[in-house]
Amino acid sequence: MSSLDISDIPQYFTLAGITLNAQERAVMATSLQVKAAAEKLENLRFWGKILAIQKDYMIAQANGANFFDRKFYYSTDLTTWLQLPEVTPEEMAIIEKITKRFTGDPGFEFSLGKTKCLAKSTLKIAYPGNTAATEGHEEPPSEGGDEKPKGQTVTEEKRLSGTIQLINYEVQIVPRGAYFRDGCLTLQTNPMFSGLTQSELGQLSNYLHFREGFNINKKTAAERAGKFDETIDIFDAISTDDPRGFLQIFHPNPLIYY
Repeated sequence: MSSLDISDIPQYFTLAGITLNAQERAVMATSLQVKAAAEKLENLRFWGKILAIQKDYMIAQANGANFFDRKFYYSTDLTTWLQLPEVTPEEMAIIEKITKRFTGDPGFEFSLGKTKCLAKSTLKIAYPGNTAATEGHEEPPSEGGDEKPKGQTVTEEKRLSGTIQLINYEVQIVPRGAYFRDGCLTLQTNPMFSGLTQSELGQLSNYLHFREGFNINKKTAAERAGKFDETIDIFDAISTDDPRGFLQIFHPNPLIYY
């Protein structure tokens, strides 16, 4: 089993002003190892923490040989880890519109009431049932329009699962060259990658969205003629996100500017 070293959690969370105490780290380190062994998970990593009103959710993520074949687990007591359910495109469409805080009760139901809601999520996230994520197309509108006024509800457990997938889709980022596709087009970690150079660190084009759905056919001839390597340029660069220019890179050393 491979997992994030729990001792590294404080320094990661400190950047956001949040951390775990020594007791929480010790309990989580043990409980994740027990969970991985019980379910024979080769790769179980601590994903993060989602704040709620009553109890916060600790999240862990597991994947196998396929980096995007993921399972998610949550815990409110750091010892018991429960697998999150799969989310359908219809449920994701509801989840995208909820803005209320998480309560800390997995069984709590969020309702949009009688409002117009897209029949399916338009985001191309690779969750079960969303063929648009992997096939490169969107579902055609149903007869009579794809908006239907009706009451729609989703449990907090489902919302938690969908929210994690939305976060992964939008902000899970890897440096260019950290992964490559081999001759069989299988995604692999790059053992030769030792990190970006000092000059590469300040370029947004060297940071890629770690998600499926990349379409090489969308690259123009000019882009392919430039700095392009089909073995490592296998994800969308964050420099192409809209609106352009809203992403910036800051160095912790105030004397270094990009």
